[in-house]
Amino acid sequence: MNISSSKRRARNRGALLLEVAAGFGALLLVSILLLKAALSVTAIQRWTVVQGLSDAHMSLEVARGKRIPYDDFMAGGSIYPAWPTVTSTAVTVGRLPGGRAVTGTIRRTRVAMANNLNAMNTPDGPTTGTNLTNPTGTEAWQLQSYLTYEISGRNYVKLRTVLRAR
Repeated sequence: MNISSSKRRARNRGALLLEVAAGFGALLLVSILLLKAALSVTAIQRWTVVQGLSDAHMSLEVARGKRIPYDDFMAGGSIYPAWPTVTSTAVTVGRLPGGRAVTGTIRRTRVAMANNLNAMNTPDGPTTGTNLTNPTGTEAWQLQSYLTYEISGRNYVKLRTVLRAR
């Protein structure tokens, strides 16, 4: 049985076509795996960038709490109302590379320290300070700022507290 040369060439072409298809399939599989790896690295980098942005924004909140005059945060229309009242403000925490804004919500309140004299708004009720435990009449408040934001469908909260006394 003699196979003609044209049939041999056709068989070689078929084998070559199978080898090329298998090579493209392997190349496609490797490229998909590399794409998934690149996306997971990018997601981690984005999370890290947003953490840096939110930490920087909370540093501004600490600075605001330290520099606001005592009488201003004790006033009726203060951005730090007495607990249990909380003010809520939408903020732009920063921008990701590419210009996408990272937004969140800042909630602020102030809480009287337990040893204050005659303060009524503390988490545990009226303060317990007396002239014996607080002879100088020192008044201390915690100014609390909560930042809530979302990254990839997960919610995060950061808290900063500034202690102010006079």
